[in-house]
Amino acid sequence: MKNKEEKTSTISIPDEEHSIEMFRKIRWSEGVYCPKCHSLHIEKRGPQGRIHRYQCKKCNNNFNDFTNTIFHKSQVPLGKMIYILFNMKNKNTTILSKETELTRQTIYRIKELFNKKDNKNEIKKISKTHQIKN
Repeated sequence: MKNKEEKTSTISIPDEEHSIEMFRKIRWSEGVYCPKCHSLHIEKRGPQGRIHRYQCKKCNNNFNDFTNTIFHKSQVPLGKMIYILFNMKNKNTTILSKETELTRQTIYRIKELFNKKDNKNEIKKISKTHQIKN
């Protein structure tokens, strides 16, 4: 009995540092502003792991790069989430799970998050400005 040859393809998951920098450029394209009061009078408070922290000088609100976005409080690396976003229509959950080394349940939850009606504008903005390098 002959074994089937497995095709090994190289996938290109965006680098985490590049993904976060790209996200910042999209999110703060008109300058960092307070998500609560929309003031541009912001003080940068330094890093919080992989993201930046800020404080509004007008209302004292503390926030970070991902506050009020679909990526807020996610423990999945942003590069993997972007990879899933760009491939979820042409690859099934099992394939994405193997490629990203995330569980099928995690892939399913991320796909559901991206498919929510409330998140469509945020995703369109990311899709238009980010290109994954192969």
